[in-house]
Amino acid sequence: MVKWTDFERATIKDIFSKIDYDVVGPAALSRCLVVYPWTQRYFGSFGNLYKRCCHHIHPKVAAHGRVGPAGPQFADLSVLHSEKLQVDPGNFKIICCKFYQKRNTHKRLNCT
Repeated sequence: MVKWTDFERATIKDIFSKIDYDVVGPAALSRCLVVYPWTQRYFGSFGNLYKRCCHHIHPKVAAHGRVGPAGPQFADLSVLHSEKLQVDPGNFKIICCKFYQKRNTHKRLNCT
């Protein structure tokens, strides 16, 4: 587990307090599904996601990403992903990268 200093916590809270999660979250997931189509298999319950134009309006994609603070309550989920399901951690890096790209685009638009 990472140990954050008070300054690091304040900086992280400041950055993430400026994000509109209702816009950035679904857009990042949608971009991930388009750029890396093999990730769609992890969202089978979402139905047909193979039409590129429909990702951003899909209700389950739009609702995705609305979670509270992460912490020890996700320890069991971490074990499930890594040991039982053997989920490739690279996919988490991919969605994180797409999130950052969308966040940076969103920040540039708000600065002008």
